[in-house]
Amino acid sequence: MNESLLRLYELQKIDSELDELLASRGGLPERVAEMRADMAAREDELATIRARAARNEHDMREFERELAVVKEKFEGYKAQQFDVKTTREYDAITFQIEDANRRIREFSDNMARARVEFENSRGEAEEYSAELEGIRAEFEDSERTLNELITETIDEETRLRGERERVAVQVSAPHMALYERIRIAKDGIGVVGVRNGVCGGCFNAIPRQLVMELRRGDKHTVCEACGRIVVGDTVALAIDGEPQAVSQSVEVEEEAEGSQE
Repeated sequence: MNESLLRLYELQKIDSELDELLASRGGLPERVAEMRADMAAREDELATIRARAARNEHDMREFERELAVVKEKFEGYKAQQFDVKTTREYDAITFQIEDANRRIREFSDNMARARVEFENSRGEAEEYSAELEGIRAEFEDSERTLNELITETIDEETRLRGERERVAVQVSAPHMALYERIRIAKDGIGVVGVRNGVCGGCFNAIPRQLVMELRRGDKHTVCEACGRIVVGDTVALAIDGEPQAVSQSVEVEEEAEGSQE
């Protein structure tokens, strides 16, 4: 019997058990991963909003400082207006007063606009932060549930992964490459045995002569219908063992129930 085929069929059994174990966790692992990515993206967005609010606040403070400086100059120019001696001096100080007045309006408008932008950014940051806290709480709850599920099954998962490593190294590279490719395409089932002359994966009939050749256990075929690797029933029996026979007591009980009906 081909040892590589034997181990390949055993590998499929281990992988199926692993798949079933991981499936018992439902979609929670994917959900937790999606929530983690979403939360990271939202945290980045919140950081961007807070940075914008900080810039708005800085601009507002700068305009406020510059406005105070211009107002001080404006008051000084107005005071000087009463001390001028000539028309030229009067025109010059009048120009300074008008220019200062223009800059006061400009800085006042800029400061008002910066204050509005700051308040908007701060409000958006607070709203986003509250929303993020809700998402974080949901994520932590889901992650805790997932960790509990993993804890319950981690020993079995570790055992199966250890078994997989032990068996996988005994499978030839060509068999392994073919198996991995088919397994991905066929929902985790890459190799099956012959069952009563049909493919154990799709139940398509296999030619009788090919069934006899596969029974020797030294070759495999690929099902023409489903594309899975098919091994002989001798390989399957070597790993699965003989089907358990129905006990005599069960048969008797079933016959008794049938006669009562």
